[in-house]
Amino acid sequence: MLASEARQPIAAAANYFLKAGPVDFKANATMGVEYNDNIGLSQTNRQSDLILRPMLQIDSEWRLTTLNTMRFDIGIGYAKYLRHGSLDTNSILLDPGSQISFDVFVGGILKLNFHDRFAILQNPIDEPSLSNTARFDRFQNAAGVTGLFDFNDLKLVVGYDHFTYRTIGSDFNFLDRSEEQFFASVSTRMSDALTVGLDGSGSLVNYRLNINNNGTTVSAGPFAETSLSSYTKVRLNGGWQAMNFDSGGTTGDMSNYNGWYASLTVAQRLNQYWTHSLTVGREARLGLEVNFSEYEYVRYLAQWQINPRLSANFDAFVEHDDESGGLAQNSERSSRWGGGAGLIWRLGNKLTTDLRYRYVNKNSDLPLRDYYQNSILVDVTYTF
Repeated sequence: MLASEARQPIAAAANYFLKAGPVDFKANATMGVEYNDNIGLSQTNRQSDLILRPMLQIDSEWRLTTLNTMRFDIGIGYAKYLRHGSLDTNSILLDPGSQISFDVFVGGILKLNFHDRFAILQNPIDEPSLSNTARFDRFQNAAGVTGLFDFNDLKLVVGYDHFTYRTIGSDFNFLDRSEEQFFASVSTRMSDALTVGLDGSGSLVNYRLNINNNGTTVSAGPFAETSLSSYTKVRLNGGWQAMNFDSGGTTGDMSNYNGWYASLTVAQRLNQYWTHSLTVGREARLGLEVNFSEYEYVRYLAQWQINPRLSANFDAFVEHDDESGGLAQNSERSSRWGGGAGLIWRLGNKLTTDLRYRYVNKNSDLPLRDYYQNSILVDVTYTF
């Protein structure tokens, strides 16, 4: 994924509300109100709450030259639970899009991107393995450099990130770790409609506590991106993935992984009003209380532009998670499915309202780990 991001062109600044010398600023403020009927992801003793979610997003861009650009983007949020005050955000939430990024062009073929991407998250619904959990506070940070060598039809991407994962509190501190992540990609454009290449990545995983096992991960394989028509694009990638772990952790999981990964995405524009995409994939990921889990998924996204001011979006997913280990590790096999729908109404040039509904259902082979959750969120956003 990181290599794919590096191949994207740099977006130009636009619609800034403040200019301080060479620096452009864009900002918006959002007030969200969410109703959630199962805040603790529980099978029994379900509890509901009304949650206030204010957020401020600031994006800035400093063009040092016509090519070299520095960006600072940050989204600051908070969650206030009206009935369960103990679940209020401890400090602040940071949107996953928060970053410091510096693009440097060297000669006519090399683009270097130095970056520090960071986030503070709280919602446990993002982790398929979690049940009976109302909050999952964690800090994530990826700092590194990516180099893109552009030889017109031939492109080479190489990069390195130092990744830090820290939980906030003691309930999940066994997940605290650092990773040295390396990735590379080479691609060539065979025609205007077809690009093929090879992706590879590796990481060194080091946990702070002696509970989960340290390990190494490696993956490599080909990919292809093609335009079947001016309205339909396809990306297919796959290959081999290996995850090898030490045996010193107190979890007692002695499992390693050697297997295949793959993903297929088909994106289509049906007409000027309707676009949609379907993604199917399989991969192995670091586990929660075990070495790894095998993760399979199907995701569907759609957007309908009803009129210039009103749009609708839809999504659906099915995912299966199979943890390594065995009875001694209380390993879980689970499936989740769900989806949602939303309406975005642009009230004026600066004011937008967003109404979203989402449903998630989990089935587990372990007792008392099934759940379902309904949530409704109303956002009002003002763009400065």
